[in-house]
Amino acid sequence: ENGLKPLPSATNFVTIDCGRDGAFALKVMQALLSRDVFIRKPMAPRLDRCIRVSVGLDHELDIFAEELPGALATALGN
Repeated sequence: ENGLKPLPSATNFVTIDCGRDGAFALKVMQALLSRDVFIRKPMAPRLDRCIRVSVGLDHELDIFAEELPGALATALGN
């Protein structure tokens, strides 16, 4: 839907490939933080282009889904 790709996971978080470089993933993370949505960004090579979203309560995941499109637009400079 947003052009992002979740990586397979057997943990309590999902790693999402932002499809660009680490700088773009950092912009997405910062844009979400400015919307009071806290996520993490892996620093390991090849994963630094990803964001990491912890499994949360339904309403928390709804907030993430609601805020993600705007954060992506901000990261893209739109």
